[in-house]
Amino acid sequence: MTTRNLAFQDLQNVPASTLGAWKTQYINSNGATNPANVLIPNPYQPATGALLPFQGSLAGSTIQQEIPLLPYPLLYSSGAGLNGSTGFASYNSFQTRLRHAFFSGLYLDVNYTWGKELDFTTTGIEDGQGVNYGGAGGSPSSIGIPDLINNRLNRNYGLDDMPHRVVATLTYASPFGANGPFALSNKWGRAALGDWTVGSVIAVQSGIPFIISMTNNGSITGRVDRVPGQPMQVPQALQHWYNGSTTVTLPCGKTVTPQKYTFLKYNSCAFTGETLTTPNGSIVPNQYWNGNTAQTSGYLRGPGRTNVDFTLRRTFPVTERFKLEVAAEASNLLNHTEFNGANSTAFVGSLGSPNLVNNPGSGLIPGLGTSSTFGTMGVGTFDPRQITMHARVVF
Repeated sequence: MTTRNLAFQDLQNVPASTLGAWKTQYINSNGATNPANVLIPNPYQPATGALLPFQGSLAGSTIQQEIPLLPYPLLYSSGAGLNGSTGFASYNSFQTRLRHAFFSGLYLDVNYTWGKELDFTTTGIEDGQGVNYGGAGGSPSSIGIPDLINNRLNRNYGLDDMPHRVVATLTYASPFGANGPFALSNKWGRAALGDWTVGSVIAVQSGIPFIISMTNNGSITGRVDRVPGQPMQVPQALQHWYNGSTTVTLPCGKTVTPQKYTFLKYNSCAFTGETLTTPNGSIVPNQYWNGNTAQTSGYLRGPGRTNVDFTLRRTFPVTERFKLEVAAEASNLLNHTEFNGANSTAFVGSLGSPNLVNNPGSGLIPGLGTSSTFGTMGVGTFDPRQITMHARVVF
């Protein structure tokens, strides 16, 4: 599938031996110098005389030493991205249906879908392709840097992935009307109880994934590491709404104070950035690593949804030619709070910046995100119950 404006070269293309040497130099400088950015004489400019009219980094007499090691160094300053067909999407599902018409006038139709959607695609019309790439929600820059060495590692859970969905449709026609199986002999009883039709649609579905991210962590691809042994969710006792002043201790010892009117569910201790300890004892973000965790996970999802809609309708004959149709329709009949599971309003997936302080007794563990909002959900909801009543004349 189509991809657009993606980065096509970065430190991933630099030989591993060079990156290893630069990492050592970075540590020895106590994190003060990133060797990739050290300036060297520009090999694309003459040693003497007037400089060639390049733009950006190539215009000077010196250049960052990572640039000549890239596959297309002369395109470094162009701001160009790569358009191509490196994307892909797959959807697998199991669907089953049960339906039955009962003698009493009840009709039941139940549909169940199990599905799994994985994808990686970035175009100007993502939604037009029917997919959302599984590491972002808007532009190529929001997914970070894709894996340039192994494109299959860019295959994540899509932001439309929904493992389970059940939709049940029920209709019931009153059996007491003139043509019903239990037609009433009394015409006033038939008029009052007959010819009514009620219907309901019940939908139950899983939540969709949200994106895991960490800022300023030095990861070449922007992905983070999964911490072995740490659960994805916080203990059940911590899964509730917070008032903005209650501090809790997560399983790894990290303390957080969830914001007011948020619900805490997921454990930020489960993910970390990589840090380095330098000779002077300072802790700095590793500038030469790739996270081992995909940006979306089947275990990290927004809230599911259970919704019931209801309809009551009847047609009254007025004359041989004219009929009056009346109906009442209710959405979210039970007025149940339905939290919005859309990626932009589901659980917060940002871990913040990596912690650079080593004080486990206070929950300050190097590499863990500093955000107190990760794994929390706000109060965004779908509409409460709404009832619509209408009538129309048919002739």
